[in-house]
Amino acid sequence: MNLRLALLMICLVSAGFCSAQTAPIFNVRNYGAAGDGTTLDSPAINAAIAAAAAAGGGMVTFPAGTYFCGSIHPTNNLTLCLSNGAVITASKTDIDPAETSAFAGYQDYGHSYFHDALIWGENLTNLTFAGPGEINGNGNLTTQTPAAGQGDKALCLVLCSHVVITNLTITRGGHFGILANGCSNLLVSGAQILESSSRDGFNLISSSDVIITNCTITGSDDAMVLKSDYALGLKINSQDIHIVNCQILSTENNALQFGSETVGDFRDVTWSNIGIGGAGKAGIGITSQDGSVIDGVTYDNITMTNCACPVLLKLDSRTTGSPNPSVGRIRNISLNNVTAYHSTLFGRTNTATIDGYNTVPIENITFNNVNLSTIGGNPATAVTNYPVQNGNWTPDSMGVRPSFGWYVRYAGNISFTNCQVHFDNNDDRPAVVTDTVTNILFSNFKADVGSNNTNYDLDFLNTSGYGAVNDVATAAAPSPGATLRVNAGNATPALIVSPPHFSPGDGTYSAAQSVAIASGTPGAAIRYTMDGTTPTPTNGTLYSAPVAISQETILLAVAYADGMTNSAVNTAIYNFPGTSLSLASPPVTQTNVTFAFEAENLPYTTNGAAAVLQNDANTSGGHWLALEAAGLGPSISYTVTNIPAGTYDIQMSWKGNTQRGIITFTLDGTVLGSDLDQYSATQVYPVTDYGIVTFTNNANRVIRLAVVAANNAATGYWISTDRFVFTQLQPGLPSSPRIGTVGLSGGNLQFSGTAGIPLASYYVLVATNLALPPAGWTVVATNAFDAGGNFNFTGVVNADAPKQFYRLECPLLELP
Repeated sequence: MNLRLALLMICLVSAGFCSAQTAPIFNVRNYGAAGDGTTLDSPAINAAIAAAAAAGGGMVTFPAGTYFCGSIHPTNNLTLCLSNGAVITASKTDIDPAETSAFAGYQDYGHSYFHDALIWGENLTNLTFAGPGEINGNGNLTTQTPAAGQGDKALCLVLCSHVVITNLTITRGGHFGILANGCSNLLVSGAQILESSSRDGFNLISSSDVIITNCTITGSDDAMVLKSDYALGLKINSQDIHIVNCQILSTENNALQFGSETVGDFRDVTWSNIGIGGAGKAGIGITSQDGSVIDGVTYDNITMTNCACPVLLKLDSRTTGSPNPSVGRIRNISLNNVTAYHSTLFGRTNTATIDGYNTVPIENITFNNVNLSTIGGNPATAVTNYPVQNGNWTPDSMGVRPSFGWYVRYAGNISFTNCQVHFDNNDDRPAVVTDTVTNILFSNFKADVGSNNTNYDLDFLNTSGYGAVNDVATAAAPSPGATLRVNAGNATPALIVSPPHFSPGDGTYSAAQSVAIASGTPGAAIRYTMDGTTPTPTNGTLYSAPVAISQETILLAVAYADGMTNSAVNTAIYNFPGTSLSLASPPVTQTNVTFAFEAENLPYTTNGAAAVLQNDANTSGGHWLALEAAGLGPSISYTVTNIPAGTYDIQMSWKGNTQRGIITFTLDGTVLGSDLDQYSATQVYPVTDYGIVTFTNNANRVIRLAVVAANNAATGYWISTDRFVFTQLQPGLPSSPRIGTVGLSGGNLQFSGTAGIPLASYYVLVATNLALPPAGWTVVATNAFDAGGNFNFTGVVNADAPKQFYRLECPLLELP
């Protein structure tokens, strides 16, 4: 992944060069915007944007106020900055009409058209939407086909690159809070996309190189969904997508979802550290309807409640989604540390399901420490139910399953390790039913057993090669600890090798990792691949020592042993974002002065609980401060001293864990952002950005953190605080570094300069075509300015190239 913004481009043709200019700030009030909630402000806002475009780019700012708008048209190299208290609301009669589309017949109206949006951009680059303000559809954006002058999307981006969306709140967005189609290099951080009273939260369609982090996303329909449709008239694949540290809820549909529009392929997708508060259909849904190959996906540390179906993997064939319909594939999927509680919503409840398509199986799916609790309540006679094989991707369409825990059909190489299934109400169906499956392993599997289930717990039908190893009944069963009973109908047992596991596991890393791979089967050999091909006992590298990984990598591994059936292929994805990207603090087009305050060093007062210093080498300074609250109400107030007047971006670092509460963040008596849930199933160290605040005088500032609620899964109410960062923002872009000398020496290009950002990193990129997008340039050097801001570069020139263009890229925001 390479998410960067360029401050300077050096275009070297012979010995010439050109450099970018400093961009100014454009206040929409200076262009006639009233911000009174009734005056149509979009003409003034678009005039401010046009002025920024004429200047080569810049920041368009929205002071506090309500801006009543028709369609807003962003341009290249632009930041739209909504101050605290600034709200853009939608008109019902001034939204742009939908454009003409030759491909509207392949997907519904909302997916087919892009210009009928409150804010829309097409073929743009270097675009930032910054909060803490709000985009609010105002009840005027429809969830259906729009009337004349009406829109159905809050924010729509098509074929855009290098986009940052940070700390915005989007509400009542109509059909879509955000629809992004065909985009690349997209960072969404700290956003609140609240569409539970409208329709879809965030549709990410046919897009690549994406990070979505520290967001709250809700929808009445799909919440956070990855799709690939035919609205742009071609099949576009998606890859390198990472959704991390988010809270997701869908009241009527799917929470974390692939599809249903699935024309292009998906690979290299990770979902991690996510809390799901509800799903009317699937909590985790992977469906391929239109020929999509979904290959290389991982889920880690997912907790869900109130999801009608915890997990659904389904492969179908739909003939209307593209001009060349086909049956896709679902393979190489890994779920680790997933927990589901109270699996029902609106009276719907469905067994977790893997369902391939007749002769096309779903393959190489591994589950590790996946613990599902379903509603139950069905009799033993339901074991005769045979789910309908259909082209419908919804969990309800298959009817009541013959098992309460898992139903697996048309699948191969499936592994459950250290997994559990439970029910809330007595259920006399077996825990598991498999049908037309090849090689499936249940190892250290635990299941509830119904009080009237006198038959069996694991039912293998038409299954070639099943393994049941150390599978026992839970403490809630009539006979706790008893071996789970197996029924085999036209099925054969097999000794199946335990799948490989990885240490460290997959995730997002800032430094190279040495990954050890091992199998639970003693003496098993392991082969692995890093190029996307499927390893087998004869394909891939034979594992002998930890594997060094330093760049975006899908690591696939298989374990095998003489006289045994090969394991399922396990998948781990290692993500290394560009070093100029901070997941918690994306680049902004402003210079800055940073004030950092360790929580343990600040004066503080407490109410209702004691504050205790904690030690942790993973936190800033090696310490963090805990308010050991035992319930709702306690608070801690910090005094941050001597903050000069100015405009600041406010951030808080903290430590997440199981015993955390939900807190409100108040600055000088004003609540910033949404309530923050500090619960995490594992130790995490996030940074929350509370947006941009302006101080009119030099003064001390008071931050108050108060416990207002707790996650259902939390074991306590503690507040954690590591440090606060106040980043002062100044008008304009940093001035460009100055080039001193440019020349050739011994066949090498040399150039040097001054006035860079002291000690900041920079990158040198090269291309033979100046018109290439940023992603098409090749990095040839990574270095840092010295303490005086000076730099030097020496590089080999390609003698066969008629022209070579060099580009110097610098991060715009560096935290200390």
